[in-house]
Amino acid sequence: SLHWEFSLAGENLENFDTVIIGGGIVGAGIFREQSLHGLSALLLDQADFNSQTSQGSSKMLHGGIRYLENFEFGLVFEALREKNLWLRLTPHISKEIPFYLPVYKHSKWPLFFLRIGLFLYDLLSLFKNTPHKVFSKKKVLSKLPGLNSKNLTGAGMYYDGIVDDSKLGLECIYDALNSPLCQAKNYKKVTKVSGTDGDFTVNYIDVLTEEKSSAKCKKVIFATGPFTDQAMKALDIPWEPVLLPSKGTHLWLKKAALPITEAMVLQTNDGRIIFVIPQRESILIGTTEIKLDPDEEILNIKPTQEEIDYLIDTLLEYFPENPVSKDDILGQFAAVRPLVKEGRSSSKTSRHHKIYKPKPGMYAIVGGKYTTFRAMAEDLNAKIFKELNIKHDKTLTLGPLKTTSVVKNPFNKKVTQEDLDEILAKEFVRTKEDLISRRLSLHSLNHIDNEELKEALEKIKLESFRNPH
Repeated sequence: SLHWEFSLAGENLENFDTVIIGGGIVGAGIFREQSLHGLSALLLDQADFNSQTSQGSSKMLHGGIRYLENFEFGLVFEALREKNLWLRLTPHISKEIPFYLPVYKHSKWPLFFLRIGLFLYDLLSLFKNTPHKVFSKKKVLSKLPGLNSKNLTGAGMYYDGIVDDSKLGLECIYDALNSPLCQAKNYKKVTKVSGTDGDFTVNYIDVLTEEKSSAKCKKVIFATGPFTDQAMKALDIPWEPVLLPSKGTHLWLKKAALPITEAMVLQTNDGRIIFVIPQRESILIGTTEIKLDPDEEILNIKPTQEEIDYLIDTLLEYFPENPVSKDDILGQFAAVRPLVKEGRSSSKTSRHHKIYKPKPGMYAIVGGKYTTFRAMAEDLNAKIFKELNIKHDKTLTLGPLKTTSVVKNPFNKKVTQEDLDEILAKEFVRTKEDLISRRLSLHSLNHIDNEELKEALEKIKLESFRNPH
């Protein structure tokens, strides 16, 4: 595999054009575009790549239909363009599916308003979305058996994408590593950034082995998402806090927990949006929206019982005859959205990204949406390339990925022992959680129906992978 051979071949490189701190989806997008333009780049992440916010999404590529009510048409247009691009480029880890949005007499969005919104949504996609439909109450109940029929007036149905969120970021990194000038290292915590524009030194330590290293570079980029304020403070970089972190919790439910086969969008009594998405042999439900203290520890953040209860109670309102119990829960996860301070609440905060320049040659990018990561990377790299006198070719990132994951279709792929061996050899696995959660796209061992594979995973030792790449 090219990405593995090249990453090893480039291991002795110490000088780079850029060091990108943060290996989530945005850092991966920046890294890929720089690689395609021939830059030498080093990508560092303090945990595994795409293991935090970039794996804690609702697993969707979407325009953000709810942003229409805030008249954020530019953001929705951009996100729809990006959604349809990635659906085309990565059919092995993404696909378009219908979403049903039931409407009740008390709903925030009445049926007539929904008709307008869904038409506008398709319009902003330049009609590249599969066209929406609007259904009567009777038709909805035939499509969604078990749905609460009291005060139901109908439903809208529109199309968005679902994606293996961590795999898309990983594959952007693998794609970038086709260049011998680029390296990516996980479990590397940056301890110091010193120097000036054109001559920075980045010191970092391996969190598993405590081995210390450093790299020189011309430009430093922070793509650290919700960790940005905390990282700047820890590294003593001039910075005014800009984030209003918001926590989102999701649950994985057993497939039999609800009588549905289609994805749904639920409007809650307090004005939030909950997605219910059948995926693989389970159902994903989320997300909550909880404002966090900016100083709160957010690495590997966990759901609270209150958030879990909130999601279960919401399901009960929509499916009163099918109460979900704790026995129906296969797994749970939480992540933090890197919302930029703007407006009075996290629910009203714009999802547009912002780029900051704490000092010459140093950039930080925050905010934005998962779906728009390529456009975010393009925006930041335009500034980097201009300073480095490199022509910016915006068409390069529109091409397909050259290197993909071993498990190429997590929606229906049955993983074999051979797949497991190949992943361990090629995909930067350093802990068992890396293997199960991101390389195999399994939230827990409960998601595995192959007993032989489950036994193999339970027995496997990863001590040899704890060493630096």
